[in-house]
Amino acid sequence: MKKKIIFAVMLASLLTACSNNNSESKTKDKVSSEAEVSAGSSEKKVQDTKEIPVKDSSSAELTEELITEMNEAAEEEEGILISSEDIQLADTDGMGTNYTFQYDGETYNAIYTPDNWKIIDSYKITSEADMIIICTALASIHPVRGSDGESLREPWDMAYEWVQHNIAYNILPDGDKWKDNAKDVDINPADQNKSLYEMYKNKTGGNLM
Repeated sequence: MKKKIIFAVMLASLLTACSNNNSESKTKDKVSSEAEVSAGSSEKKVQDTKEIPVKDSSSAELTEELITEMNEAAEEEEGILISSEDIQLADTDGMGTNYTFQYDGETYNAIYTPDNWKIIDSYKITSEADMIIICTALASIHPVRGSDGESLREPWDMAYEWVQHNIAYNILPDGDKWKDNAKDVDINPADQNKSLYEMYKNKTGGNLM
């Protein structure tokens, strides 16, 4: 909960910074216009106005900084799991497709289709250490191939993909075409070792920043 609050504050700071940046830009334009109007009476005043420094804060840089912070937070967060047995992974229908597992007092659903694990509401789990243990359990039952089509994905790189989905869910605005998808990580060969920027472009055709 503490980390979610921190992320919310960081997001608010990002939005505030963007708003302030726009405000500063408008202020600069207004000052310049007023200076031009009074140019005939005071050239020095115009010169002084043009030399007023305006802080340039890039929203792209702020977004990149936030993503870095959230990746680090997931990596540093202490987990609650000791081994894959702790999650009590169970095949609910005996068909090797629908599974449940336990985590922090909640039951989660995991769906397997060939070379794909989808975890419903995966965004609620934020410790990368615990993600690795969960992915170890999933991969032990149904491995997922790597992007080369031959190797098998490792629990740590499956967890990395999971973290990127979590970040996307937290920072993307409501209405974004990938936000709803990001809440349920789907671990597959295509997204192995891809950054959030690469996954976003592949899934939406647009740029994150």
